[in-house]
Amino acid sequence: MAHRTIAGIAAAAASLLSVVSAPWAQPRCVFLECGPAETPNPTPVQAPAVAVLKPLAVPQQERLQRPKLDSETCNDAGGFRYCVSSVLKPQFGFTYGPDKLVDTDLKTAWVEGRDGHGEGESLVVELNGRRTVSAIQVMNGYHKNERLFLANSRVQVAELQFSNGDTRRISLADAPGVQSIDVGRQSAEWVRFTIRSVYPGTKYQDTAVTEFRVVVE
Repeated sequence: MAHRTIAGIAAAAASLLSVVSAPWAQPRCVFLECGPAETPNPTPVQAPAVAVLKPLAVPQQERLQRPKLDSETCNDAGGFRYCVSSVLKPQFGFTYGPDKLVDTDLKTAWVEGRDGHGEGESLVVELNGRRTVSAIQVMNGYHKNERLFLANSRVQVAELQFSNGDTRRISLADAPGVQSIDVGRQSAEWVRFTIRSVYPGTKYQDTAVTEFRVVVE
């Protein structure tokens, strides 16, 4: 069950290139626009390493009730339920709902729909029962092409909250590719990811996340 939830990401991550010291000191072929015509999703370059977070030495509470918003939109995928606090209205033939977080398609992304840069907007993954969470995996920003990656905002700092009561802040690199963040062994029924600050887009304020996975054991 654990590894089925990240099957789409794992296949891509298997052939990622080595980590480099700076986000843009990488080969140009990172996005869809660089790949061969017959390859819809070329493997992205791995993002710079993100600092590993050690679990907090505090007692873990049980069954903290998840706050639910009237405006949230939800979709089921891989046995889990993905809910987001807002969604950008459809544009140019694309939609931006929570189903885009788990479709393994670099042409799509969840894009929040609030005014401003999206600080305070969130996504929640309900785990269909209590699971042991060891990491999250994020593809930050809009990976369709380099122009859209830079034009839209990307998450800089986010807050992770678990149903056991543990809350911590994490920093994401401003770079394409899969970023994995170790969270220790969290016994949880749901995980919330809340945007606290962003890397502003050059054209749009909307903040995008291409893929998001909760790694469970």
